[in-house]
Amino acid sequence: MSHDERVTHPDQHSAADAADSTGSDLPQPPRENDEDRIDRVDLPQELDEDLPEPDWHRRRLRRAVAAGAFVLVVALVVAIFMVPLNVVIEAPGPTWNVLDNGSSSDQDVLKVTGTETYPTEGALRMTTVSVSGCPGYPVTTADLIAAWFSSDKRIVDRNEVCPRNQSAEQVEETGKAQMTASQDSAVIAALIETGLATSMRLTVTEVTKQQTSTEVQADDILESITPEGGETTAISSFSQLRELMTTIPEGTRVSLGVRRGEQQVSAALTTIAPQEGTTGSLLGLNLKISVDSPVEATFGLSDVGGPSAGMMFALGVVDEITPGPLTGGKDIAGTGTIDMDGQVGPIGGIQQKMAGARNSGSKFFLAPASNCDEVKDHEPEGMQVFAVSTLHEAVTATEAIASGNTSGLTTCSAR
Repeated sequence: MSHDERVTHPDQHSAADAADSTGSDLPQPPRENDEDRIDRVDLPQELDEDLPEPDWHRRRLRRAVAAGAFVLVVALVVAIFMVPLNVVIEAPGPTWNVLDNGSSSDQDVLKVTGTETYPTEGALRMTTVSVSGCPGYPVTTADLIAAWFSSDKRIVDRNEVCPRNQSAEQVEETGKAQMTASQDSAVIAALIETGLATSMRLTVTEVTKQQTSTEVQADDILESITPEGGETTAISSFSQLRELMTTIPEGTRVSLGVRRGEQQVSAALTTIAPQEGTTGSLLGLNLKISVDSPVEATFGLSDVGGPSAGMMFALGVVDEITPGPLTGGKDIAGTGTIDMDGQVGPIGGIQQKMAGARNSGSKFFLAPASNCDEVKDHEPEGMQVFAVSTLHEAVTATEAIASGNTSGLTTCSAR
């Protein structure tokens, strides 16, 4: 071959020819023909079926896994935010000043009539617990997680607060009935504490199904009890009756002295079993307790239920019907049930109520002595908490706080 036959135009040389002309010893890439280049073109998604079976299968598997993961995430989100749990979350609720005469709200919390009333100052603040998890107010996993990280919230079993066999309407009715009973007890306890009522009247409203006696009638006023073979005891208060019944065994035949209209008559019955965990027996009668006093008190809180505001209601009545502001202008919060004899009983959610009082600005708190185990070491910072067992102790504690000398008061830490 002649020299001219090896001469070509530069644009006709391949990369390999250029490398050969330099005499390079580097390995050269394989040459590609048109068929090779076509084999390496990516196919559109809709042509996946034309791929070899392993590639097509892997792509479908990846898509299925991604879709499944998405569905799982959505299900978890729905469960966290939508699926209700069988627990109750207690949190600090709002507080109300029972001395509020409408100046800071649209209604009187407490209104006393039938006697002279006196100006009040400061606050006697009833406390509440905000409850989620009862019918109409479901708790979700998201709520539960938030409660775990909150020191002011408490998680309890739902059946302790609102059993599953109760509807929302039943729970509300029970709470309102307890609130009404606590208000009635608070008024009577306050009247007895202030001396505006010295006697108590126990009137039969109903004979229970467990009691078989037909001698007792509705509207009978109970005046005395004589156990068979025992002495007659005149009945002057509900607490006296309750104490007496703890000494009378179940199945004892007793004679009741009752006033029926204008007559005093005797009615016999056999005592029945007491409530579980108590001693003695019961008469098997529903009684209405009232006092001889023209004083009446009404309460304007219609959306709050439960019995735990009783002590603060009673303190409010005492403040209204006695000269001088009981609080000395201080902001005092508290809680506790109360019976007609002025005994202060335990309540639930004491830590949440103290937190609610703190949030409202109270520096002093009156707690039932029977709740001290839950109070100790949980007092909000800057708040003084005093333990009380009776309305009289609560009045004494309030007066001490007003005077600025609380050194003689009992705290849960000192019990």
